[in-house]
Amino acid sequence: MRNLLNNRTSVALWAALLVGLMTVATGCKPKDGGDATPGGETAPDADAKGGTDAAGTLKVGAVLPMSGQMATYGEESLGGMKLAIEEINARGEGPRIELVFKDNKGESTETAKLVTQLIKVDNVNAILGSVASSNTLKGAKVAQENGIPLITPASTNVEITRKGEFVSRICFIDPFQGKVLAKLVTEDLGKKKVAIIVDKASDYSVGLADAFKTTLAAAGGEVVAEETFTAGEADFSALITKVTDAKPEAIFVPAYYGDVGPMLKQAGERWKDIPVVAGDGIDSPDLYKLMGPYQGPIYMSTHFASDDSDPKVKEFVAKYNGKYGKVPGAMAALGYDSVYALHDAAKRAGSSEPNKLKDAINSIKGLAGITGTITLDADRNAQKDAVIMAVSPEGAKFYKRIGN
Repeated sequence: MRNLLNNRTSVALWAALLVGLMTVATGCKPKDGGDATPGGETAPDADAKGGTDAAGTLKVGAVLPMSGQMATYGEESLGGMKLAIEEINARGEGPRIELVFKDNKGESTETAKLVTQLIKVDNVNAILGSVASSNTLKGAKVAQENGIPLITPASTNVEITRKGEFVSRICFIDPFQGKVLAKLVTEDLGKKKVAIIVDKASDYSVGLADAFKTTLAAAGGEVVAEETFTAGEADFSALITKVTDAKPEAIFVPAYYGDVGPMLKQAGERWKDIPVVAGDGIDSPDLYKLMGPYQGPIYMSTHFASDDSDPKVKEFVAKYNGKYGKVPGAMAALGYDSVYALHDAAKRAGSSEPNKLKDAINSIKGLAGITGTITLDADRNAQKDAVIMAVSPEGAKFYKRIGN
């Protein structure tokens, strides 16, 4: 009887131990779903409002155009984000970051859907993205409605942060960018008569054109022609003829590289003596492939120059080039800075609770970044200088820096 009792006791003890081990294993089981992350990790379950796990992991969603006409923006942004995440996680200071990224294909409706998915299904603590204003406007609306912080690295349309207090950005805005470009035309280039070419369906293009015209008019400039097009058009011949016939001293094209490149190639000799000025929408390595041998003077405003002599920039360029085998553009630098901005806020908040994280993001001040020192104003817009680049078929070179 005693042996039987001992045997029964042993069986009971082993059974209890087995149940305990199964419970621990089940409790630590990673959540299914989500995209691959730099560390190959998946965050444990968190509540739908973005709770943090016991290990202090910050789960971050990114919505980027990894395919479609703006794919180089997504590729560069993601590269910069991953580089920053690897550095932060290796350093072990503050919460680890796990990235869940989605391809919005450069579409605004898709962006809204994916932001909803990141919040409702993936349970992210915060969102980075997107990098085109029309897309970000849709995503920002969803983030605000759900009370999850969203930082856009690169979308400059002024309406984005007006969606609400959960939406912020680490880049300058179009009223500033338009002012800078108009000053470049009237003061540096000494031109007054300008033709403007606008993508009529793009919030970025329309907003930047409006800001440019305001400063141009104040400086005594004149819009001698204003032509419109729709992104993706293949034939710009009629538009090019109308602009040429208006005899402008400069041409302003607030649009994206996927359209501006082919437009310049088709314009060829007809525009070669007229300075063309554009915003950060043309800052892409694909611009040079699309514009071909176009030889006219081109200037663009952007956020970062890889040939800047700043030691921080040189270090970043070396690290990015070492990892990806290419020189980073502005989107890579902004993606990198956006991760560090979010991580800085999370450390100061001491929590991933949405309201605390949002408040910490909105109080970013004097944060040293690759794209400049980041301070968010009362409207959650970054106060930074713009970089002007001179563009040729061989690439872009630093021209000057312009502040407020």
